[in-house]
Amino acid sequence: MKQVLLIAWREYKQYVFSRGFLIFLVMLPVSLVAFSAAMGLVERNKPTRIFVVYDETGQYTDDIDREVERRQLLQALSAWDAYLNAYADLTAVERGEIAPPFAPDAVNDKRAEAFIAAGGFDVAQLAVDPYLNASAMPFEVPRVQFQRIISPVPTDGSLAQIETALRPFLLDDERIEMPDGTTVPLFAAILIPADFGADDDASAAQYWSRNLTDSALESVVNSALDKALKRQTIAEFGLSQDTLDRIDAVDAPLLSYRPDRIADEAELGLEDRIETAMPAALTYMLVVIIFGVGNLLLTNTIEERSNKIVEILLSSVTAGQLMAGKLIGIAAVGLTMPAMFLFGGLAGSMALTTDQNFLSLAISSLFSSPLLLIYLFYFFCAYAIFAMIFLAIGAVSNSLQDAQSYMGPVMILVFAPMPFMVMVFQNPNGFVASVLTWIPIYTPYAVMMRAAADPPLWEVFGATILMLAFAIFLMRIMGRIFRNAILQSSPPKARDVWRLARKEKH
Repeated sequence: MKQVLLIAWREYKQYVFSRGFLIFLVMLPVSLVAFSAAMGLVERNKPTRIFVVYDETGQYTDDIDREVERRQLLQALSAWDAYLNAYADLTAVERGEIAPPFAPDAVNDKRAEAFIAAGGFDVAQLAVDPYLNASAMPFEVPRVQFQRIISPVPTDGSLAQIETALRPFLLDDERIEMPDGTTVPLFAAILIPADFGADDDASAAQYWSRNLTDSALESVVNSALDKALKRQTIAEFGLSQDTLDRIDAVDAPLLSYRPDRIADEAELGLEDRIETAMPAALTYMLVVIIFGVGNLLLTNTIEERSNKIVEILLSSVTAGQLMAGKLIGIAAVGLTMPAMFLFGGLAGSMALTTDQNFLSLAISSLFSSPLLLIYLFYFFCAYAIFAMIFLAIGAVSNSLQDAQSYMGPVMILVFAPMPFMVMVFQNPNGFVASVLTWIPIYTPYAVMMRAAADPPLWEVFGATILMLAFAIFLMRIMGRIFRNAILQSSPPKARDVWRLARKEKH
């Protein structure tokens, strides 16, 4: 046992204390923070989309302006809720100290109107300041996403003439001069013909833009025109404009509940959403880590075999001890990475003074449920299955090129269930989830994904026993291949691998 632990410590130290691994541990959280900051910077500096409207009917420009303003307000309200979730003590909401409409709630037109009527974001900031943590910066209203301007070309011509005159601006051959002296490109032009309407024979409105990837403005215009035509249709029944606006603002309240709790505690909150999503996140981490440490085993074994280092090691230990030591050492490497991130998350959660931020809720969900223990158990099971396969491939290969012929089928096996994981997540007790659970090499992924959905215990226990039996069988077969092939000077051919698997080395 001492030799096995020495080999394990050697493998662990070789990777964990290397400069590359330490740089990786530092760079990954730094890169995540930098990526988040960059995304926020990109969002804050996203250019305002300049557009023009040419409306031959003279009826729909105001509708488009109102919809643009409405979307901007809803976007700002959503950003406000995210701001409070990140920096505010949300227990103050439960105590009623942060009252509606400033408290996080459904983002809809009714709340947006109440928010503005209550004083808007300036008053809201003053209301929540006493409940923000020390690191909170003042809330910044998101940049205006769209801005309509007066047409840069004469509008006394036909629709076709207007379109021709606007083409140089839409193609960025000419730019529009703004009141502050800056020049900007024209993002889009909306042309509404005189016979536009809800009738079957009416002409369609036209949306012109060179940018085919950003459809946000197109969606806003489409929504505005839809609402305008619906209001016109309803107005034909004699309803007033105020009545139409009230009908348009109706938003059905809907709360989500879970039936496995008593009525007073059944309403779903952010913590419940996090708890539901946690198995999927852990499953993804499981796949990434298993693949990562499996590659470490493969490359390490090939390198030691090709450099004759394995012969020196086997002069002091048996092939079985070498194999066990490698498995233990690389498994420890695989657990070091998520452990470091977990401790980083704990530190970050403790640094935030509120108990109801997203990070603290995620940490709480992880430790208050059996998910962490389930993850550890199935990590070792999945690791034992795939690590033995990678070890055996390394033992029969003198180079990574030799290993490629075996790695193709293995990669297909590793990633084959990925397209079905969405189906398992959405229907954790369905047919696909049950089938994957009973396939031993996919049992760890399937059970992890289903962990929060209370799958049938008999199915979990039965599949787990089958998986353990398969893992033991696989370890015997792959162990024989490793012991019999590790000292061979030339890699065995594919047809000889089965012979090595059947041969016991004495």
